Amino acid sequence: MIRGERPLRLLGLLLVGLTAVLTTLGVPVTSAQGATVHVVRSDVPLPVNDPWAAAWDAVRPIEVTLSGQAVAPPRLLIPSVATVRARAMVDDERFAMLLEWADPTSDEDVLDVGRFADQAAMQFALGSGTSVCMGQQAGALNIWHWKADWAADLAARKDIEQRFPNAPQDEHVPPGLAEGAGLGPGGFLTGRAAGNPRSALTHPSAVEDLIAAGFGTLTPEPFDRQDVAGASSYRDGTWRVVMSRRLDNGDPNDAALEAGRSLVVAFAVWDGARGDRNGLKSVSAWLSLVIPAREMSLLDHLPFLVLILVVLALGAWLFWIGGRQPAIGLGGPPA
Repeated sequence: MIRGERPLRLLGLLLVGLTAVLTTLGVPVTSAQGATVHVVRSDVPLPVNDPWAAAWDAVRPIEVTLSGQAVAPPRLLIPSVATVRARAMVDDERFAMLLEWADPTSDEDVLDVGRFADQAAMQFALGSGTSVCMGQQAGALNIWHWKADWAADLAARKDIEQRFPNAPQDEHVPPGLAEGAGLGPGGFLTGRAAGNPRSALTHPSAVEDLIAAGFGTLTPEPFDRQDVAGASSYRDGTWRVVMSRRLDNGDPNDAALEAGRSLVVAFAVWDGARGDRNGLKSVSAWLSLVIPAREMSLLDHLPFLVLILVVLALGAWLFWIGGRQPAIGLGGPPA
């Protein structure tokens, strides 16, 4: 073996091992390496209704940098929210994501002109090479969109009468005319008559389940397939929002949240106090996410242990063989 080659080999093995460990822990080793949202498997039911549960604090978060949405109008060149922290958990039945970000105000009231709600969303790519900007025909998106005003309505619904209690009432139509279709004692409610989810009297959740396959295609799932649960809480200048769903819901338009499956996700946050709405939002790039399989027993690990031992034995044998080879000179006679 050439003098000095043995330390170089040992250093190479050390660097390979260190790279493997850092990759396993989710620490990027190059600037081009994408970030990973770590999903922690839980043996107990997930705290989907308590964003401030101690179980969430035990999960290591990933700090995701956000940028302004500058692709399609209306554009936001400078992000209103700089970063969002993401934590994810899974058990045998559900997957849950916790998003956390700093916000000096809690904006839940949209009952006036110029008032906008705080919002957050995460999207799953349903195909390879999917555009992060609302998807495309070759790769659609499944989007979970939480709205602070919907969360407030679930707790205690408010309507325009609470904002303007002395406003004159519109002329009413006969009570028996087209009840349930937006016509009735409340007048002609065009949004409700058209089936607009934002005009509905009740929402199954503070999170809306949507699909998109390009600009202008954002579509809510039917009411009976709105199965994404939401819980949120604002405390000391910080929003925490939990969005969760059953792993297998049988909906081909939804993200397949199967154990052991790898997905890519992205996040968006709106600050209502800054006038954020629609395309005026702070967005992330794609991140990878792997839903871990069930905990493996010792027998499950046995093939991997045997493989590691074989690789180590082969490496040791090659190292020993290399040490027995004569040093390679420059071809001239020995001095």
